[in-house]
Amino acid sequence: MTPTDKIKTIGITGAAGILGTTLRKQLASKYTLKLYDVKEINSPLEGEFIQIDLSEQKAINGIFNGLDALIHLAGDPRPNAPTHLTYKNNFVATSYVFEEALRAGIKKVVYASSVFYHEFSIVDALQGALGYPITLDMPPTPGCLYAESKLFGEKVGLHLANLGVQFVALRIGWSVPENDPNSYDSPYMRAMFCSQRDLCQAFEKAIEIDNDYLVAFVISDNDHKIVDLEETKNSLDFHPQDNASDYFNKEE
Repeated sequence: MTPTDKIKTIGITGAAGILGTTLRKQLASKYTLKLYDVKEINSPLEGEFIQIDLSEQKAINGIFNGLDALIHLAGDPRPNAPTHLTYKNNFVATSYVFEEALRAGIKKVVYASSVFYHEFSIVDALQGALGYPITLDMPPTPGCLYAESKLFGEKVGLHLANLGVQFVALRIGWSVPENDPNSYDSPYMRAMFCSQRDLCQAFEKAIEIDNDYLVAFVISDNDHKIVDLEETKNSLDFHPQDNASDYFNKEE
């Protein structure tokens, strides 16, 4: 029996956000959930909710006790967020969350990284200057503090893996609450759209897989994608079912 066979109770940080709302609805039928966010969730049906600021170290002591796995989504998602907020919510909070996960004996951490890990490579690819798809092993090219925070999270995750916690970093594209990219039409959206169905599949695979440390892309199988999904399909068994072009073609 692998460690992931025993995963029954999962914590989700950032559970009130766009990704958190999507995931908790999907996972509630399979797992017992504990939900964490600085924002209040009114009468959550999916699990126990704890309103908490994860950047307050003393406040999070013991909150992950009893969890088998943790999905860490919490953080400021804005590339142009004020420096002090990104530092507080993406660097400080993530370090405290990972430290507490280790102390609590959690078996698996799934981390919401971002394709912004490859920020400048994405710009080059969209402008036709790269000439080849972006792969997981390419050097990081962050251009903002938000992107830097995702590098930080992945590196601390590698440290967790070295200490015995299974760690999966998912470099996520662009998922929107409407699950329809039309209102956000741009070359970036057409390349990086991730449907809710594909997002949920990737996180479920990440929970189930038995790997010490794994990094994967999470985008839909878009006609205009600029990342190479083959390694992710093989290592994570992630096979996206949607395509941004199908949404846009309905309107064109």
